[in-house]
Amino acid sequence: MKFPIKLSVLLATAAVAVSLVSAQTSLFRARLSEVPVTPQTYRTITGVGEVFATLNGSTLSLTGTYEGMSSAATAAHVHNAPKAMNGPPIGAIEVTSAPSGEVSGSLELTPEQVTALRNEELYIVIHSENNPGGEIRGWLLPRES
Repeated sequence: MKFPIKLSVLLATAAVAVSLVSAQTSLFRARLSEVPVTPQTYRTITGVGEVFATLNGSTLSLTGTYEGMSSAATAAHVHNAPKAMNGPPIGAIEVTSAPSGEVSGSLELTPEQVTALRNEELYIVIHSENNPGGEIRGWLLPRES
């Protein structure tokens, strides 16, 4: 009789642990596309990409690819602003120094930045030689697993 009780306690504990881990891990995705920073850059930007992000606690891990930019990438950042607005960078991520390549990195977010992410107010920008203000960008939006 004691065995079924211990087993049920163990299963209940495991279920709680799994639900806590699931609650702390969230998935996001950004589709990177041409977004001119100024009217002058409208005709000079090209490229597309996709970045996947995982928020585990306050750690945001990002990986993705991009292709077809007008020149070599020089930097990539996560910025904070509502959709269609420009905002300050909150952290840099690694980027291949080429017109096509990969981005990756990990950032430790503040509680305010976690809230901004959940409110769809964090976005990725890849800067290039021809467009130092940013060539492609996309907002991080929630996604299903």
